[in-house]
Formats: sequence, structure tokens, C-alpha cells
Amino acid sequence: MGIKGFQTFIEQKLGLLNAIELHNCNVLFDGNSIYHQMYKECHLTCLFGGEYDKFYLYCKQLFESFRLCQINVIVVFDGARLDDRKLATTLERSKKRIDYSTKLSVNIDLSPLLLRQTFLNVLDEMNIPYISALGEGDDECVSLANHLNCYLIARDSDYYCYNLYQGYVPFDYVDINPIEKDSYHYLSAQLFTIDSLLNQFPGLNPSTLSLACCLCGNDYIATHVVQTIFNHIMETVTKGMNKRSKKTVRTTHWYAMQWMKQFDDIEIALEKSLEPIKTTGEKIKIENKLRSALQSYLNPSDTLIYRFASLTNEHLLKNSYFVDLAREYLQIFHMNDEEIRNKINEDSLQIKSKSNHSLPTYLFDALTDLRLSESFIEILIHRRLICSAMVELEQEASIHVDAIPIILPCIAILLKWDDEQDDQSIVIYHRVVKQLRACKYSPGEDDEIMNLNQLNSLSSLKREKLVCKCLNISFIPQKEYAHIHSDYYLWLMSIHYWYSIRQLKPVYLYGIIISFVKSICLINDDTYEKEDIDSLSLSINDKRNYTQIEPETRRTILLKLKQMRKKVFDLNKFDCSIIHEFNCLQTIYVNTLKVNEFFNRPFQYQIPAYRFLIGSFFYAFVEHYETKQNVNEAIAVLFQKESKLLNLINKLYTTISSDIDF
Repeated sequence: MGIKGFQTFIEQKLGLLNAIELHNCNVLFDGNSIYHQMYKECHLTCLFGGEYDKFYLYCKQLFESFRLCQINVIVVFDGARLDDRKLATTLERSKKRIDYSTKLSVNIDLSPLLLRQTFLNVLDEMNIPYISALGEGDDECVSLANHLNCYLIARDSDYYCYNLYQGYVPFDYVDINPIEKDSYHYLSAQLFTIDSLLNQFPGLNPSTLSLACCLCGNDYIATHVVQTIFNHIMETVTKGMNKRSKKTVRTTHWYAMQWMKQFDDIEIALEKSLEPIKTTGEKIKIENKLRSALQSYLNPSDTLIYRFASLTNEHLLKNSYFVDLAREYLQIFHMNDEEIRNKINEDSLQIKSKSNHSLPTYLFDALTDLRLSESFIEILIHRRLICSAMVELEQEASIHVDAIPIILPCIAILLKWDDEQDDQSIVIYHRVVKQLRACKYSPGEDDEIMNLNQLNSLSSLKREKLVCKCLNISFIPQKEYAHIHSDYYLWLMSIHYWYSIRQLKPVYLYGIIISFVKSICLINDDTYEKEDIDSLSLSINDKRNYTQIEPETRRTILLKLKQMRKKVFDLNKFDCSIIHEFNCLQTIYVNTLKVNEFFNRPFQYQIPAYRFLIGSFFYAFVEHYETKQNVNEAIAVLFQKESKLLNLINKLYTTISSDIDF
């Protein structure tokens, strides 16, 4: 949720953080909070759409440091928006993103769209367990951290209000560079425990602390809603105030806690706090809002622990140490496998669609295992999606407009399943000029719309065809791409869709292709094995993609590309049209991944963003080469006329553009 100013109050006004050595311990990451904060910690610009290659390396360094320090890590992500309590806050934040989206600055703060996917790529590569909550993840993070004896690491002021047994470690106080001491390594960090805060206000307890935080305003309760209450609190506390108390700590949080510490019981505290509200209807409305917000702190949801006993969440079961801890906890309840599965289903069945149907449990299994986008759950519940603006051309349509049609066939399947609504349309919020607009979309009434419950029984080939249909691909990839490794299929189709629908100059396509070739062929090591193998026939991760090129040639080309990329940071003016097209590709690729997941991944390999979506490099390449009269010759010079690399670039270009005519 986030309590405005509370972080500063705890860390700077009261100074309640204490130094700690992290080693040989368990930590739980709030995934959504962490990857956004990590991007900022890297000091990476958001201007060009995302520096995913550098972000990927930083994430790897982080988890390698944790591994060296013998720290067990588990990550929990947010799920779907299950209710509308945060709708007003979410829409307000989306409007602010649009305000920023047309302002070009290296310091622009618009989190790139594929940070989570890149973060997940690292977790998979390093075999780190993770799971998604059904809804917002804060509650589940707290419950799971307490069950698994974890420090909770995040960057969210709400965690200062929770009763975390091991404590809360703010991420930006973690030094990711291991320190060697005696015979072990550790990470330097700062720890907060709730007792340190309660001791500052004798009489305050975890329940009344939670109410104090709610009265300060958060994502669920706007400050103006409780302003009358707070005016009364400040007046009352000021009258009985000890003049010796420091003025520097007298924030709204301080007044709320001074008020609350006189009450032992949360019900009495709530009743007394509501007294200034004279209108019965208004009092009931505010009381309901406060009680709803309090539940998150006092009774955090606790569903994920049961999924350790389920085989449907394979990403959760990667660390046997956590699995053993979880199952040891579950043994207390003497539940057999069937009872645990029933408990999991019971929690899921309480979530209803727009037509008041219980959603299929297999959707939640896929959601919690991050094999299904939360967008599809939100469509079933709310008939609504909210799209995030990036750097965009104000006079152009939103970067999401060309990507939205990709997911409409999936949405049609969902609406057919939930078929009691007369209006088979949805609302998608995205930018229109400089405003956030609710735009209506109708997925269509195709008689051939699949039955949702039949999807998992379809053959891989039929599911591939469904993905192809979403991307307007009429051919069968196995035939059209017969000479190409299957790792490329989904990526090629997504780039084809982008290049075709955006009707771009060839230099834009070359920019993406060369970004990709750079990541798989220009590896800086001394291995060299002279072979005559077509790189397109190899897996993306096959070392022969680069060992066929002489090391010195690789280094020379890599240096040229690095210098070209570096120059963009010295520019004073930027061409927003280049960034706009890059961000259009991002939204298209995001939705390509969503439909592939929706149809249960018929295309198994999904090329990670850090392999080809490198914002500043793409900008540098297009900006430099779009004025060249002969782009092919210029690229040949750039690549030292190395035939293997030029053949790969040209084959990819021809494959993607072969049936496009504009």
C-alpha cells in the first residue's frame, strides 16, 4: 500500500534501523518492490525504454552475492487486482505516468515494461524459488516470511507496520558487495523490528499501530477521507503534549501514535477515533474503509504456504530447504494431500468473475506459478485493464494500441466462458493525446471461439496455430522456419508483427536484429573453434554462436558498438519517434508472451528481453544509421565485413520481412 512519509519518519526522524550482517540465513523478497528499486539502484535510465542487459547483469550479481554468503532466497510477486480498493490510486498513478511520458529527460522515472520478465529470467537461471500471490502480495510476503524464518527484504513503508518475526530489511540499505570476515562472507544491511517502534510509544501495540498507520492515509484510504478525525487527534494530542518533545519528530505519524498509545483495545481506539464524525452514514462509510484496511495488517492472508505441498507450483519447489520448512509447518495441521488441495481450492473459489462464477482453479495454479498473466484474471473479474504509459509521441496513438489486438482472441475465450453478461466488451485504459482514457474494446463474436476448459487438452500444434492467429501469422512456423531452430519462432513472429503493423524503415528492424546478434555472437572470451555451422540452426544459448568468430574480431566489433551506445548519453536533444517505436515493440512483445502463456506455451522458448531490447543501443543505432544511403554497406563496415555475422543478420532480416509489402 505505502504510507506517505512513514519511511522518512522511521529511518531518519526516529532512527530505528540497526546494522546487521546477512549470512547463513533466509530472506524473502517482495518481488514487485525489489525489481523496481533495483533498476533505480543501478542508476539506469528509463528514457530509452529499458537497459535490460545491464539490469540483467546487476540482478545476477545480486543473487551471486547472496549465494556466496549462504543466504537462502525466495521471491513473492503480486498477483491480480482482485478488488477496487486501490482503483482510484492506480488510475491517479497512471495519469501521472502520462504526464511524464511526453517529457524527454535522461532522468525520467518510468519503470520499463519488461523488468519483471528480466528478473524472472535471472531467478530461473539461478534456480531461485518464486511464486505469485493471488492478489496483492504484501500480506502473503509477511505470512510466508514468518513461516519460513525469513528476513523480509523490500522497499515499501507498509512493512514497518507488520509484525515480522525476523524483521524487515529495506532493500536500499543492503550492500550487495560481499564482505569477507574470518571464514565467511556477509552482506551489510540495516534491520527494523516492530518492537523498536512500539518502545518509542509506550502503550502502543501492533493493533493500534496499524490503526494509526491507516489514519495517516495509504493506497486504500485517501488522506482527505480521515481529515476530520486527524484534525481532532492533533488538537487533542497538542493539548496534553509534553513541551520537551522534539518538534522535528512531530509528523502526522507521531501525532497518530501519541493518540493511539492510550488505548489497549483496537475496538475502543476505533470508536474514539470516529467520534468527530457526526453524520451516521459518513461514520459507517469511514469505519468500513478503516476495518478493511486494518485486515491487511492484523490478519494478513496466508494461502501460499499450502502450495508447497502441491505439484502445480514447480517454481516454488526449487529449494528443498524451504520445501522442508514449509512441510514441517503444515504437519502441525495433520492435513493429507487431498485436504491441502481442498484448502488451496477453497481460497481460490472465493474469487468471483464479473458474472459471479468461481474461476477455474487451474487458472490460479498458472497465475501463482507465473505461467499466466494477471491481466486475464482481471479481465474476468473487472472487464478492465490499465496500461502503463512509457516515453511516447504525444501526437501518435498510444504505444498499446497496436498491441491490444494480440490479446483480444484470448479475452474472447474468457468472456465466452463467463457468458452471462449481455455486454461482451471490456474497458482498457491507455493514453489518448495527453489524457488517460477508458477505451471500449469488443473481442468479437466468432463462432469458432474456443471453450476455455478445452484449451489444455489441445495438441501443441493446435495451440501454436492459436498463437499464430493472435499475431496475424497465416503460415505454419515449422514449415516457414524449417531451417531455423525453434528457439527463434515466437520471437520472429513477434518482430514480424511489429515491423509489419508499424510500417517502419529497414533501419529499425536492423537495430533490433543487431541488438540480438550482439548478445549471442559477440561474447568477450578467447574461445575459438573454426566450424561451418549456420547459427540459425543452433539453440540461442549454444556457445557455437560466438566460438565460430575469431575472438579479436568479436572484441573489435564489440568496442565499436559500445562506443556508439555511449555517445547517446552526451546528446542534448532526443528523437522521441525512435523511442516511441521501441516502446511499441515492447508492448507487442509483452502481449506476445501473454498469449503464448495463455495457450500453455506451445512455443516453449521465449527469448529474454535482455537479449534484444536494449533501449540506448537501439536508439544509438537508428539515430546514427537512418540517414545512411546504403545501410547494408554501413553495417558491413561496422561488422568488419565478417561474413558469418553478416549472413546471420541478413538471414534474420529476410525471414522477418519476406512477406511484408509497404
